[in-house]
Order: sequence, then structure tokens, then C-alpha cells
Amino acid sequence: MSTGGSAGDTAGNAGDTAGDTANQIISVAAVDDHPIVLDGIANWITGADAAGTVRVVATAAGVDALLAGPGRGADVVLLDLDLQDGTTVEDNVAALLAAGPAVLVLAASDRPVSVRAAIRAGALGYVLKSEEAGQVRQAIATVAAGRDWISPRLAYIFATDEAPDRPALSPQEARALRLYATGMPMKSVARRMMIGEETVKQYVGRVREKYSRAGRAAPTKMELYYRAVEDGYLPPPPPPKPRNPPSR
Repeated sequence: MSTGGSAGDTAGNAGDTAGDTANQIISVAAVDDHPIVLDGIANWITGADAAGTVRVVATAAGVDALLAGPGRGADVVLLDLDLQDGTTVEDNVAALLAAGPAVLVLAASDRPVSVRAAIRAGALGYVLKSEEAGQVRQAIATVAAGRDWISPRLAYIFATDEAPDRPALSPQEARALRLYATGMPMKSVARRMMIGEETVKQYVGRVREKYSRAGRAAPTKMELYYRAVEDGYLPPPPPPKPRNPPSR
């Protein structure tokens, strides 16, 4: 599978990934410590896939076992969030990424802290086991193309979460973050907010201070952008448009 940039929400991904993955078979492996899940995962994901775009090539109860077999070469690994083998999602995501596959977390939980931990570790997407199979296939196609997947439901969770590592920003601080993190100079932010440039600098400074206290320092504008996306203040960037082949 070829890789690209970042993705947006569910609605935006569906159409864009269709073109990227047309006529391609995405190989998928799964890690879950519930045998009933592993036994049914192939039928669940591929059952209504008339085009045959997704193929499950391996399943295992742990990451080490999966990487010791054909699952190591999969395009995408569906990773259960809460394996009961003493491993952490951060370690599991890191091991899978080092081996090559993209990681799509498949979990029963939509706890904001868990979602963010998986995404920060490098997983490109996070889907719930309660999702429709078609939604999961769309997420798989998006992640296989190297783009992020986040559903509107999870975006809402990010935006409304009050976890300790998600700083509480005032409305003006949040607005300054949204404008500044998307690339606007301070002067432009000040004009848009109809306040002085020094006041904008104070807002942005307070935002940085709050993220630093929460253990998620963002000293650069790019890091502020990442924090804004992680916490739902900004949507993920749209996927790149496919380039037209040169005419002959």
C-alpha cells in the first residue's frame, strides 16, 4: 500500500480513500486476547465486502506472537486496546510500527485518555468494536493509505474531555489557539479577534503554559497545532488530493 499525509473525519475519508484503494487488496492482521473476537473478525470485516478489498491474513492473542508469523507483513494491524498480558498500548503500538504495519486500534472503550494514549503512541486510527463493519473497512482503508482516522464521535470526545492532561482553556484562549495554530501570524489573529497583538501573545502564552503543566509541552507553533488536533480544537488536516497522471 502507498502512504500519504493526514486525514480528516469519517465523512471526508470515505470518498477519498475509495480512489486510493480501488483494485487493491489490503492485508489485515488482528491482535486480541478474546478467542471469540479472533474467530469472528474475518467474517465481521469482510462479510459484506463484495469488492474483496480487505483480506485478514493473521490473528494472534499478543503482539509478539503476531510479529513472529505472517501478520508481520500485514498492511494494517487491528490492535485491541486492553490486552491482559501485562503490555501497554504504547509498547504494543511501538513494536508494531517498528515492524512495518500501520496500526488501527480496535477497542470496546472510548475513554478519552485511552484514545489519546493510542494516537500519541503512533496509531493512525481508533475504532470501536461497536462500529458497523463498513465503518471499520473505511478506517482500515484510510490507515492503510497512511492517513489518520477519527470519527465525529471521537472528535466530540476529544473536544469535551476534561482529563487532567487536557488543559481547560477559556473561550478566548481556545479561539487564539485555533487561529494561531493554523498558521496565522499574531497580527492577523489580533485583527480577527479584534484585540491587541500583545493580548493575543498573552493568550497563546497561557495556552503554552497550561499544556506544559499538563505534561504536553508545545513550545513551537507546529506542536501547538498537534495539541489542538489531539484535543479537538481543530480537525485533522484533509487528505492530499490525488495527482492526475501527466498527459502523453
